[in-house]
Amino acid sequence: MRLRLLKALVFLLLAAGLLFLLWRGDGYLLIAYGTKTIEMTLWVAALAVVALYAVLWFARKVLLGSAEMVRRFREIFLFGSVERAQKRAATGMVDYLTGDWLEARKKLLRTLDKVEYPLANYIAAARSSFEMGDEAEADNILDKALTISNSELPVALTRARLHVQAQRYEEAINILKPIDIKMPRQAAVLDLMHHIYIAQKNWRALEDMFPAMRKAKVLSNIEFEALEQLLACEKMNALSEQVKSLLVAERLPALQALWKSYARSLQKNSAVINAYAEALATHYQDQEAEVLVRKALNNQWYDPLVNLYGRLQVKEIHSQVRTLETWLKHRPQDATLLRSMGRVMLRNQQWDLARDYFQRSMNLQACVETAMEMARLMEKMGDHKKSSDLYQQGLLLAEQKK
Repeated sequence: MRLRLLKALVFLLLAAGLLFLLWRGDGYLLIAYGTKTIEMTLWVAALAVVALYAVLWFARKVLLGSAEMVRRFREIFLFGSVERAQKRAATGMVDYLTGDWLEARKKLLRTLDKVEYPLANYIAAARSSFEMGDEAEADNILDKALTISNSELPVALTRARLHVQAQRYEEAINILKPIDIKMPRQAAVLDLMHHIYIAQKNWRALEDMFPAMRKAKVLSNIEFEALEQLLACEKMNALSEQVKSLLVAERLPALQALWKSYARSLQKNSAVINAYAEALATHYQDQEAEVLVRKALNNQWYDPLVNLYGRLQVKEIHSQVRTLETWLKHRPQDATLLRSMGRVMLRNQQWDLARDYFQRSMNLQACVETAMEMARLMEKMGDHKKSSDLYQQGLLLAEQKK
């Protein structure tokens, strides 16, 4: 802007000086070149300079306009105009979002060099090729995308997601780990890795990554709580398997040590309590599990714990029956509770009562576990036809559940 003002000021000064000289007299201009001379008045010389400038300015505009016209005609006839290309790219994105992979890839690839930010088009075209089963073409497109991208993160994430979609989890992890080292605490990378570890049931790796996920705020608070509970349950399940190699007397201290290491909030969670109680029952600590489950159910009702309570084999079976009867007064239509009562009655050899509780449970909710328990009971009671029918019913329910 300042340069333009300076040029305008110089032009005005020169024009004013020229007019002043012309005003003072006609004057003349003599140009000599070898044996030839050109003479003219100063007025004519001034007009000639103005005319020459006008001709040069006009010629410049014509040449630039012609070049622009040639360029635009070339785009229109060979590739289509930028506006048309952008419109085609937009419709290609719509095709991609609606699952028309062939049209999406065709439109997006034809307009890659016409859009201002082509990376999204490269990625969409690659995913379209992958969906069509052309993984080699998808890799080729992503390789090209890497050459125009300022960051390898979007391309790496896309490659990893395609591997995850194909359930090639190790290949996806091999792509993501170097990215995580170069660019730590990237929320998108950590989120994808955490989904892969869940699919692989790699709880140890997920537990190691958990603090980084929390710092990067990958999940919401509710999702973090759910993940923390899942990790606690799986850690307890893993320990339950590991302690099988120990003596029975050594198993309880190991389980208790892990339980005590959990945060208070986890020790109050029903799912975590259930995992611990299951581990206790697996290693013949039914009595301790009974106390834990009873207290937990008195605070918060949770079906898996109710189901487990009926399977616990405690010494004071009459006390267990009284507890179940107390709960049944408040929840007479609870199918899981009725099944647990049936199991306890069966263990107490009160077969008729066990059959009644199982039947009431089945009437409320058809369940594989209940059908199988009642089938075994009918077999003990000598009703083999009823037992066979119940086994068939249980198998049918199991098939429907799949």
